[in-house]
Amino acid sequence: MLRISSSLLERCIRKDSSAQFELYTVLRDTLLSVAHRYEKDVLLRKAMVNAAFLKILEHLVNKDPDAPIEAWCRRIMINTVLNEQRNDRRANGQGYGKHVEIADEHAPTAFNGAEEMIQTEELRHMMDRLPTVTRAVFNLYAIDGWKHKEIAATLGISEGTSKWHVSHARQALQEMLGERLRSHLKLRIA
Repeated sequence: MLRISSSLLERCIRKDSSAQFELYTVLRDTLLSVAHRYEKDVLLRKAMVNAAFLKILEHLVNKDPDAPIEAWCRRIMINTVLNEQRNDRRANGQGYGKHVEIADEHAPTAFNGAEEMIQTEELRHMMDRLPTVTRAVFNLYAIDGWKHKEIAATLGISEGTSKWHVSHARQALQEMLGERLRSHLKLRIA
């Protein structure tokens, strides 16, 4: 949990550059962590963090004082990344696609303890191997707790497409975990 005082936020609203730098220092790792879940490219992630931080400073005066600052900043970071990716996809003439398959909402989500056998960096690498939109939808749903309806509205896709991406991500991650565990077991046996 981030420790950000109301006096620091007030100084930022008054455009105190030292306070703004202090806030950036406090938020930077959190924002980078969120951006890393959605964007593979390191330089793009850093640029998106800077863009999100500018939005945070710009809208800080309008922030609900009762809303937790960390959640509010994470939401801005997520929206910044999604907007950048959406703009990039439009510029390249791509869309998010319209899958009509409906995922089974009761599909198993546990990895049977496999997550205990692999390191965080390995999981990040597996997530990075997912297609961009699938990774974004999975992160929004499984990690950030968004509902399919909210994801669909934000990304301009159907709820069924959102469910499909989550199902596809789960299946792909389970396959990657299976491969990793098989190679781990082969090393232990050899």
